[in-house]
Amino acid sequence: MRALRWAGVVLLTLLTLALAALTLGSFASLNPNAPLWLRSVGSVETILSRQAGAGGISSFGQAVGLTLLTSLLAGLTAFLKPRA
Repeated sequence: MRALRWAGVVLLTLLTLALAALTLGSFASLNPNAPLWLRSVGSVETILSRQAGAGGISSFGQAVGLTLLTSLLAGLTAFLKPRA
Protein backbone atom coordinates (compact mmCIF):
# COMPACT_ATOMS: atom_id res chain seq x y z
CA MET A 1 0.00 0.00 0.00
CA ARG A 2 2.88 2.34 0.79
CA ALA A 3 4.46 1.81 -2.65
CA LEU A 4 1.15 2.58 -4.32
CA ARG A 5 0.88 5.80 -2.36
CA TRP A 6 4.42 6.80 -3.40
CA ALA A 7 3.55 6.11 -7.03
CA GLY A 8 0.53 8.38 -6.71
CA VAL A 9 2.65 11.11 -5.15
CA VAL A 10 5.19 10.87 -7.97
CA LEU A 11 2.44 11.11 -10.60
CA LEU A 12 0.83 14.07 -8.84
CA THR A 13 4.23 15.77 -8.58
CA LEU A 14 4.83 15.38 -12.31
CA LEU A 15 1.35 16.72 -13.06
CA THR A 16 1.99 19.67 -10.74
CA LEU A 17 5.26 20.47 -12.49
CA ALA A 18 3.57 20.32 -15.90
CA LEU A 19 0.80 22.64 -14.72
CA ALA A 20 3.39 25.01 -13.23
CA ALA A 21 5.16 25.22 -16.59
CA LEU A 22 1.86 25.90 -18.37
CA THR A 23 1.00 28.56 -15.78
CA LEU A 24 4.32 30.29 -16.31
CA GLY A 25 3.77 30.17 -20.05
CA SER A 26 0.27 31.60 -19.78
CA PHE A 27 1.54 34.58 -17.79
CA ALA A 28 4.40 35.01 -20.27
CA SER A 29 1.98 35.15 -23.18
CA LEU A 30 0.47 38.27 -21.60
CA ASN A 31 3.81 40.09 -21.94
CA PRO A 32 5.01 40.78 -25.50
CA ASN A 33 8.59 41.22 -24.22
CA ALA A 34 8.77 37.72 -22.74
CA PRO A 35 11.25 35.25 -24.27
CA LEU A 36 10.02 33.42 -27.34
CA TRP A 37 10.37 29.95 -25.81
CA LEU A 38 8.24 31.00 -22.85
CA ARG A 39 5.56 32.53 -25.07
CA SER A 40 5.60 29.26 -27.04
CA VAL A 41 4.72 27.41 -23.84
CA GLY A 42 1.90 29.93 -23.41
CA SER A 43 0.57 29.16 -26.87
CA VAL A 44 0.58 25.44 -26.03
CA GLU A 45 -1.43 26.29 -22.92
CA THR A 46 -3.88 28.30 -25.01
CA ILE A 47 -4.41 25.39 -27.40
CA LEU A 48 -4.94 22.96 -24.52
CA SER A 49 -7.37 25.26 -22.73
CA ARG A 50 -9.43 25.73 -25.90
CA GLN A 51 -9.61 21.96 -26.32
CA ALA A 52 -10.74 21.69 -22.70
CA GLY A 53 -13.55 24.16 -23.36
CA ALA A 54 -12.10 27.17 -21.53
CA GLY A 55 -11.63 29.27 -24.67
CA GLY A 56 -14.20 31.85 -23.57
CA ILE A 57 -12.21 32.86 -20.50
CA SER A 58 -9.78 35.77 -20.82
CA SER A 59 -6.06 35.02 -20.90
CA PHE A 60 -5.52 36.58 -17.49
CA GLY A 61 -8.42 34.59 -16.06
CA GLN A 62 -6.95 31.39 -17.46
CA ALA A 63 -3.57 32.22 -15.93
CA VAL A 64 -5.10 32.91 -12.51
CA GLY A 65 -7.20 29.75 -12.74
CA LEU A 66 -4.13 27.69 -13.60
CA THR A 67 -2.30 29.26 -10.67
CA LEU A 68 -5.06 28.20 -8.28
CA LEU A 69 -5.26 24.71 -9.78
CA THR A 70 -1.50 24.26 -9.55
CA SER A 71 -1.48 25.43 -5.92
CA LEU A 72 -4.28 23.06 -4.98
CA LEU A 73 -2.56 20.16 -6.70
CA ALA A 74 0.73 20.92 -4.95
CA GLY A 75 -1.07 21.00 -1.61
CA LEU A 76 -2.78 17.69 -2.35
CA THR A 77 0.56 16.15 -3.27
CA ALA A 78 2.10 17.31 0.00
CA PHE A 79 -0.91 16.04 1.96
CA LEU A 80 -0.84 12.58 0.38
CA LYS A 81 2.92 12.09 0.79
CA PRO A 82 3.52 9.04 2.98
CA ARG A 83 4.91 9.83 6.39
CA ALA A 84 7.20 7.71 8.52
